[in-house]
Amino acid sequence: MLVKAGDAHALELMRRAYRDIYVPAFPMPEERESLEKIEEKLARPTSGVKRVILLAGKHLDDPEKAEIYGISIAYYYSKTQAGLLAYNAIDPKYQQMGLGRLMVKGRIDGLEELAKEGGQQLKCAVIEVNDPAKVTPEQDSMDPAKRVAIFERWGAKKIPVTYVQPWLAPGEEKGTSSILMAYPVQGQYPEPEAIAGFIEGIWEANNNGPVNYDEDPDFKKSMAELKDWKGFPPGAANANAPPAARPPANALPNKPKSAQKPPQ
Repeated sequence: MLVKAGDAHALELMRRAYRDIYVPAFPMPEERESLEKIEEKLARPTSGVKRVILLAGKHLDDPEKAEIYGISIAYYYSKTQAGLLAYNAIDPKYQQMGLGRLMVKGRIDGLEELAKEGGQQLKCAVIEVNDPAKVTPEQDSMDPAKRVAIFERWGAKKIPVTYVQPWLAPGEEKGTSSILMAYPVQGQYPEPEAIAGFIEGIWEANNNGPVNYDEDPDFKKSMAELKDWKGFPPGAANANAPPAARPPANALPNKPKSAQKPPQ
């Protein structure tokens, strides 16, 4: 199910998924958004950032019978044509069934649709992942090293540059515990310039710091390292793509017909 602004039923299911699945999956408060902010940005996108929210489950059209298996959120930074697979949370009862991989594909499809709606082309799809060197298994909902290995099996590759997540809101700390990984889009991993576009997009959209983002030393360090990096080897994406996952019965999230200016 694609969550749209104004759809009271879908929004209520999203709130349930946030409480029951999303918060337990992201126990570190600085790494997740508040429900209020998610709903506000869904209804009123700002800074050229649009949002895709998918729910997986069965009987999702029936308020009485709906069972939610997972929730996924992605952001499209239209100014730089970059996408972030921001959050993917699956109920532990339905993990190891292929849903996570399906929802990665669903979000990338949604980001591509958003780009097309604006006459653009999606240049990259990246994901922020807890760094196993900085976050212990006890601090996370699962061993960060295992999560990185899963994403690699699904086709993601580590981006070998220093990454600092900007302030999500005024007064909050920057995030220094994550690495960036990239999935292929249309069979190709992104060029360094496209990844730089994502970093610029997220910093500009979250410009809540004491100085303008382009003067921030962490931002400048990431951009300088990307300039020196030669990029991913050509031709690696197709060989690295995982086989299609088979979802559990009735669990496949509906493919967005259009990734609504999700009313990120």
